[in-house]
Amino acid sequence: MKNFKHLALAMSLAASVSASAYDFSTYSSPYEPSDYREALNMSLKFFGGQRCGDTHNWMLYDNKSVSKKSCHTKDGQGSVNGGANGNYDLTGGWHDCGDHIKVGTTMGYAAVSLLVAYDLWPKAFQDNYDENYGAKNGIPDVLDEAKIATDYFMKCFLPEGFCYYVGSPGDHNVWMTSSRQSMQSVENGGDPRPVWISSSMGGPQAANYISALCLMAMHYPDNEYKLKCREAAISAYPFAKANKSQHAPIPQFYSNPNPEWTDELSLAAVLLHKLTGEDRYLNDATQFMAGKWESNYPLAWDTMTDFVYYYLASIDPSLDNGSGKKFSEMHYNNIFNTDAAHIKTAEKSSNGFPYYSSRWGTNKLALGGAVSCALYKKLVDDENVTVTESDLAKINNYVTRIVDYVMGNNEFNHTFLHGFKGDMTFRIHHRNAMGRNDNPPTYVKNSCDYMFASGGVIGGPSGVGQFENVIEGGASYTETEGGCDYNAPFVAAIASIAASVCPDVTSIDDVEAVSMNVYPSVFSDYIIVDPVVYSGTEDLNINVINSFGQTVMMEKMTSYQPVVLNTSSLPKGVYIVKIGNQTHKVIK
Repeated sequence: MKNFKHLALAMSLAASVSASAYDFSTYSSPYEPSDYREALNMSLKFFGGQRCGDTHNWMLYDNKSVSKKSCHTKDGQGSVNGGANGNYDLTGGWHDCGDHIKVGTTMGYAAVSLLVAYDLWPKAFQDNYDENYGAKNGIPDVLDEAKIATDYFMKCFLPEGFCYYVGSPGDHNVWMTSSRQSMQSVENGGDPRPVWISSSMGGPQAANYISALCLMAMHYPDNEYKLKCREAAISAYPFAKANKSQHAPIPQFYSNPNPEWTDELSLAAVLLHKLTGEDRYLNDATQFMAGKWESNYPLAWDTMTDFVYYYLASIDPSLDNGSGKKFSEMHYNNIFNTDAAHIKTAEKSSNGFPYYSSRWGTNKLALGGAVSCALYKKLVDDENVTVTESDLAKINNYVTRIVDYVMGNNEFNHTFLHGFKGDMTFRIHHRNAMGRNDNPPTYVKNSCDYMFASGGVIGGPSGVGQFENVIEGGASYTETEGGCDYNAPFVAAIASIAASVCPDVTSIDDVEAVSMNVYPSVFSDYIIVDPVVYSGTEDLNINVINSFGQTVMMEKMTSYQPVVLNTSSLPKGVYIVKIGNQTHKVIK
């Protein structure tokens, strides 16, 4: 059974770290742009292996020994808060780690991280598949993956309160795929699982859901879904604000030693401001952070502060905490100047990797610091702040060094990205990735083959050269666990690199100044593509794509005039109309 997962409040260096300092002024990466592209796509697809419910988890679909390709399809119908059964639909979402529980705390952080990455570095992401891993669908894969989470988030805001947890400790009693486990007894993690709902707690967790919904409302290409996310975020905000100081306790597996709520609430408020343009949300965001100073923590499931600093500084670099300290300065200090600053911590290590007093997932904590550096670099790129050339080099090199360390440029010469370049030497505690349903004993789990190269980020070493490569017993949970909150900062950090060294230029056209109406949504003999905003400076391809991913019609838009597509010869079915990077679903 795993111990409480949390970040220690005191972020001291481990005694095992060498006194020899690391110089971030220079760093030469051994990886090619294609390596970053491969690692990004692998780590993103990992979220597809976290899918719960009937949402096409590829690790179930590709496992020939699994007959039922879904899992836990009765979430919401089990006991509520330990009492009588409920009658809710709480299916879907992501599993927490290599287990199958659903934890609002980590799921919210992970979804926000993916969507912030797309918000800031959209050209890092490709469209390689649709939501069911079929042909391209005109939607960046990161949005296909994050939509699994945001679909679930909207279900969690119930008339009776906010659902922040689904599952029980019985989840950990057996080692089998999520499909097989859902057929077990409730005591062993089967359907219908217990759920936890509160009308008076969970404001910070709800705020992270709201932040993710805001970002999806800004970027998802389907206007109907954008509006749905927008309305859900706005309507849920009063609950988060009313219960802002009450973290909902997660039974057994998670504690929250950090009582702060200001970062989660401020992030939700500043993103609502960005979404709606309403100043009341920006006022809330700055008031929540009034009097606050540097967080001293890397980004993680209980620390969203560097996200807040970035978005506030991107709106107005002069915004401060009411005591004369600019948020942009606080962000800088988290990287360079405080005792536990990200780069300062890593500089004390001989290999440029930061070891914090928490031993639970050193990779994810280091990656959280790398994301913070990438955020600050974005502020520099957008000319919101200025830094010296020396500091900028250190920021760039820190991000690359930490990502490279996880990819395999480390003292072990093995990757912590499970299956990258075919290397599965380091094990990951993940039941669906192993693919077995026979509940094997510990010695088998610690030595048998994996069915899938999962793309999951493995927890990480406890010190220089210290890593116990087992998935059960010993340091298994702290060193070999993986999950949503492990991969999320890796995706964000590597996206900041990929956007520069291997931007996607083949699947997304630059049509930021274009807005289209496509109608009727249920058509017969014609479809009209009507430009609402279009500069007319370049031709745009209009593609009509069938459910098999085949382009069945193609036209060009060459001016600010509606285009009428003659569809009388098309068979009945569902189609995607793609114009540049925008997509619209229509039905004949």
